[in-house]
Amino acid sequence: MRLNTFLALAASICLASGHEDALDTRAAKKSCGIKGNRILQAYFSTSQTSYAVPEQCGALCASKPLCQSYAVEQGTCRLYLLPVNKILTNSMGGNNVFYDKACATSVDMCQVNGFRVISPAIFTSGQLTDNNFKGCSQLCKNTVSCRSFSIELATGGKCRLYKNALTKDFTPDTKSLNIYWDINCPRDVGAAGPTLGSSASTTVVPTLTTEAVATFPPPETPTPLVTDSPPYVPSGPQVEPDDDDVFISTYTYEQYELPTVVAAGSPPNTSGVSQPTAIPTAPCMVQPGPQAQFSVLNENFIPMVSRTSSIGPLLQPTKAPAADDPILEPETFVLPGFYLQQPAGVTDAYDMVYAGSSTPQFVAMTNTGNIVLVGASTGTKFVNNRVTTIFNVDCFGVISIAQGGNKYTWSTDGSTSRLVRAANPPNNMKALPNNIPEVQTALKHRRRNKELAERLLSKRSYSDGPAPKCPASPPALVARTKQGYQLGEGNFCESLSEYWSISPFDFDGSCEVQSLCYDQCKDFGWQSCNAIFGTMMILSCLDAFDSWWEVIPAVACAAQAGYFTGVAATRKGRDLFYKAQGAMCRCFCSSPPDTCVYSNGDFYCADIHGGDDANCGNCGRQCGPNSKCRSGQCGCPVDQCGSTCLDFRNNPNNCGKCGNVCDPAYCLDGRCYKPQPGDCIPEQAVTNNNFESWYPTFVNWTMAAYPGCTLNDNIKFSATNYVANGNRDPAVLVEMTSLPSQGCEAAMVQKQVKMCPGLKYELTFAMGYVNKVGDSQVVSNADCTVRWLTGTPGSWNGNDNFQSSDSYPIGISNANYKTFGPWKLHVAEGEAGVTKVKKNLFVDLTAVIHCGNANGGAGRFVIRDIQMQPVGSVKRGSTIGQTGIIWERDAAATNMTEALEPYYPDQKPGDVLVTTFAANVTKREEA
Repeated sequence: MRLNTFLALAASICLASGHEDALDTRAAKKSCGIKGNRILQAYFSTSQTSYAVPEQCGALCASKPLCQSYAVEQGTCRLYLLPVNKILTNSMGGNNVFYDKACATSVDMCQVNGFRVISPAIFTSGQLTDNNFKGCSQLCKNTVSCRSFSIELATGGKCRLYKNALTKDFTPDTKSLNIYWDINCPRDVGAAGPTLGSSASTTVVPTLTTEAVATFPPPETPTPLVTDSPPYVPSGPQVEPDDDDVFISTYTYEQYELPTVVAAGSPPNTSGVSQPTAIPTAPCMVQPGPQAQFSVLNENFIPMVSRTSSIGPLLQPTKAPAADDPILEPETFVLPGFYLQQPAGVTDAYDMVYAGSSTPQFVAMTNTGNIVLVGASTGTKFVNNRVTTIFNVDCFGVISIAQGGNKYTWSTDGSTSRLVRAANPPNNMKALPNNIPEVQTALKHRRRNKELAERLLSKRSYSDGPAPKCPASPPALVARTKQGYQLGEGNFCESLSEYWSISPFDFDGSCEVQSLCYDQCKDFGWQSCNAIFGTMMILSCLDAFDSWWEVIPAVACAAQAGYFTGVAATRKGRDLFYKAQGAMCRCFCSSPPDTCVYSNGDFYCADIHGGDDANCGNCGRQCGPNSKCRSGQCGCPVDQCGSTCLDFRNNPNNCGKCGNVCDPAYCLDGRCYKPQPGDCIPEQAVTNNNFESWYPTFVNWTMAAYPGCTLNDNIKFSATNYVANGNRDPAVLVEMTSLPSQGCEAAMVQKQVKMCPGLKYELTFAMGYVNKVGDSQVVSNADCTVRWLTGTPGSWNGNDNFQSSDSYPIGISNANYKTFGPWKLHVAEGEAGVTKVKKNLFVDLTAVIHCGNANGGAGRFVIRDIQMQPVGSVKRGSTIGQTGIIWERDAAATNMTEALEPYYPDQKPGDVLVTTFAANVTKREEA
């Protein structure tokens, strides 16, 4: 000190005599943040990280009477005996920043290692939760006379409170295990080393609320349904009966008044079903065997670890660990494992085996109460002053020790632990299973679990798992909030105070979240609530501890969170869950909610507002015979008019809708029907047989061409008046021109020509050759034929199993107008081309026309007066046996070049051709 004073005085004299002009006006004022280089050594320096902050270095200078200026140089805080203007020179370059003592902006010193000499602590706490910044700081703020505090970097360390601020009495020392703060300090100052793993919510989440109470409308007395059904809508055209005589003889319909109900029933149950009683056994926290490993936690929930042939608590690091050290992640830090093993012949005690070494090590008690590790079990008696088989663990993980009728307390002191005989030991040690599913779920997703916990999004089924909310029968029950519910009956902290009271941590409202989760009826099961509970506790630990020198409280906090989650997962937690559920919830049928009904004391679910005939409008209300439940009212099974039951499809008094009366009284598919009874009426069935109706198309006739010629090109059909024998008669003119060598062929068809079964028919028709149209002579030199069939053949010269007439010739060699036939025929059901409708048979009467023997020439003739008259009967039941009957032929199967369709002649209304035949006008031109 004397050397520093001497150097300061020498520098002062030198500067005053030789360099006074070189200094600026800063000598007259305080100098703050001046860059330069010093010419005088500091009288005190410290390299503590916290003092590398200028404000902290200034506070240290302010606490030292000799200090006149200070600077932070290369991470070191230095104090000087002279002001800035006495230790700097402009002739010497430098980038260090210097401050006079008066520049100090704060007198608080924060997060600094050192010691105090003359200021004793006014209060000392050995609680684990106080030996960290948050706990000790809060304790200081709650103490009126406290102005500063310190924590101790040691397992079992102390929180100390002081009356004076650090400026009154503090000496920095980097080797000290005590860290000090003034009362208004933040937790961290500067780069204080690695921090603990943390998690922060990124979403603002809503506050959880109680679910709505299940409410039900007042019960109503169900009444019979009196209504008119909506009109019947047919799905297609009316299909008439094949035989109206059979239809009339078998026609019936049903109409009756709505029957009364068989049983009135009773209103539904609205109080719900209570929680199930037959449930699986919940597991204990710890089971014997090497596969069920656990960690041992001391009275402060600090994990116990191996310590040179002994067992002691995990120690607080005294210096900053590496940034990737696993201990900086307290919630996932892997703790040493132990397991229970029972020696042969022993039934009331276990060995506790340490699994963290290459060979199993047995935890033993010496005859002086020390804890040691030995290589083998001793059984229940001392061997070489050591005994191992002394441990028991209850279902909730509480470890008890007994030997020879004596009980012991296992407690820790600093880095050691020992067993002390006690009449009523507090059983300090707890077993934390290494695998608790709810804890593993919480740890696996901890980055997002804060939001999940606050929003309670982790939903489970209502009636499965180890704690179903509702009985399995009847199925599909759901829990809902009951009338007169009671909140908070499942609060873990209040109801299991014998476990929660040993907690050194309060976990920042985790129990409130757990309690509200247990109170939820509609969603969230026991296991999901436990996972949320564990998540909230773990995250509160991460929020409470941040710096590496708080790692042991953080590890203990996370371990305790795991332990309490484990207790919640045992039968104690489940009983508490059912207590909360019983106070809050009852089980109801899922949809609709008011249909949980009962019969003889047994619950079942039914939709009384739907179509259940056995529960129509009430539980057990049964509709009468021939009636149907509709929306909770007994009504008619099909259709209804007022209180009358009927079927709109066949009721002649209400055909298709109420009040629609049929006359005659027949209703068919919701529409009135007038049957036509009796046999088939024989008649001449060919219509438009003289082709008078031809515009714009020949009525009831269709035309087509066979391959080789084309309709409306070299084959044409026209309306005409044929002059012959002094008469002028309507007819159809057939023209085939520009004939190829093989000739041309066409078909002329009238579909659905009626023929009565069992009758003979004769077909006649008239034809006349044409070589004069109007006053003009036309070429007409071909020979033509006409052949009639009961169907349209695919080729002009084929039959396709249809009945066929002879080929009737017409041409220059047979030119005179005359009547041809008769073609005698009768048809029967089942023949090719014959269809039956009711008692009538129908055929497609077809004329196949051919003209040829006039290469390049033409054939022209008329057809008219087509008659198919019944002329007698045949023996009833006679049929013509044929094979290969064709009922319908696909258009693709025909060889026609033109599809059968209405034919439109190229004529205007009233434009009727006049045709005739003049003898000896046209002669055949020989090829």
